[in-house]
Amino acid sequence: MKLFSLFIPVFLILALSPIGVSATPYWGPAEIAARDTPSQSSECVVSMDLHTLMQDEAAMLDRSDYLVVLGRIAQFLSIWQVDDIHDPEFGGIREGEQLPNIIETDNTSESIWVWSRYYELTGDNQYHQNVLDALTYSMNHPAYLEEGGSYPTTGYYRMYNCGWATRAELKYRQIYGDNSYQAYGDSCASYIRHNTLDLGGGYVYNRINPPVLSWALGNLYFVGVQTGNSEWRQEAVTQAEHKVKAWVEDNPSILYTEEWAMSGGATMWGLIESYFAEYPDSAMTWVSMYKDSMDVYSSPGDFRNAWNGWYALGHHAAGAILNNPQSLGIYATLRDTLISEDGDEDGGIPARHRDGDDADQTWVANYLAFMGLNPSLTMESTTPDTPFASWTTELSLASWPNPARSGLRLTYTLQQDQDASIGIFDCSGRRVASLRAGFHLQGDHALTWRGRDDAGRPVASGAYWAVLNTSRGQLSREVLWTR
Repeated sequence: MKLFSLFIPVFLILALSPIGVSATPYWGPAEIAARDTPSQSSECVVSMDLHTLMQDEAAMLDRSDYLVVLGRIAQFLSIWQVDDIHDPEFGGIREGEQLPNIIETDNTSESIWVWSRYYELTGDNQYHQNVLDALTYSMNHPAYLEEGGSYPTTGYYRMYNCGWATRAELKYRQIYGDNSYQAYGDSCASYIRHNTLDLGGGYVYNRINPPVLSWALGNLYFVGVQTGNSEWRQEAVTQAEHKVKAWVEDNPSILYTEEWAMSGGATMWGLIESYFAEYPDSAMTWVSMYKDSMDVYSSPGDFRNAWNGWYALGHHAAGAILNNPQSLGIYATLRDTLISEDGDEDGGIPARHRDGDDADQTWVANYLAFMGLNPSLTMESTTPDTPFASWTTELSLASWPNPARSGLRLTYTLQQDQDASIGIFDCSGRRVASLRAGFHLQGDHALTWRGRDDAGRPVASGAYWAVLNTSRGQLSREVLWTR
């Protein structure tokens, strides 16, 4: 059942549609031509002071209930769904507070995933009808027939949409146990399987195609594994190896490229989710070599929050596969930076900071949900039988005060007897202090770090990470130490 319906009159649509706003509709030849000039300045800001960035955002860490944020997003999406059954766009998701007269298949697929994930985590099924209506729109406006055609150098938009549609339909099918739309999801996966993207279409296409193809292949591999389709799985691995991985090795700047709604974080994520998921033994060397080519914070631009969403996802993927606190720290900082963009706490965020709270976009909010929040909501289940509470309460980690000067109190909770370790790491991933390791009994645990390394020397002021490792997973918290 829908939370409520919203009638948006024509005069309001016009009032909410300023010229020059940021949205993700297909860029055709005219838009591509307008952008088809190389930037005169480097986009890479890897050299920025990460400590400063983390310090700016540190106050937000440990203060956000990420499930509450996801709930706000789910409600925000319901407001911007077309609910007039006589409208040919019925069930589709509008861009949001800017360009509300634009309804897109990608927005809609993303929302299906968010609502299904919300139900999976909470057991709250209030958006079931919203999901069904969105699926109706998807069937009428399928991802594999989106604008731009399927030519390898220019067909990015269909590939991008099919990545979202494949992921969303599978999530719905698994969580609701409803196979009614499987043929649609399979058709989108088949589109990725039988099509590709190439370089050689010009400056802009060469920047868009690597992250889009990698995104699609990551999802094709995931769906192939989940459904036991070895053909999809193998095709994803083959294209990832011979195209995306080779492109990055030839030109690592692909990992800090930002174009349209994509950035290099998507390229890294897709490779880790496809090729390196198939061959994990080769991930350590390759990902370690190339992960630092990703930006830690995007360049200014029309889609800055979207670009940072992809970087968050890419850094999390790298951090998870390498068990690297620095990469996980960058992810956490970007996640909380994106959460802070929702100044009015209505669940929506704008495509760029300067647009403000009256320019929130559904697709950017969906990016926050999938790329920012989801990695922090522990494992992604394939069935609603395991409630969210049983996952999140298995591990908890808190720190106080933050910043700390004389002592930092760390508390953590384990829901079962297990081996665990907790330590302090700097932003390069180097372990500074081992605080406790070994067998732990179920229950609450606490300790105090006095700001010294393992040799007993006082550490420098700056940002550090408290990292709890257990057999059930890992949690990290950014802490600031001052002298």
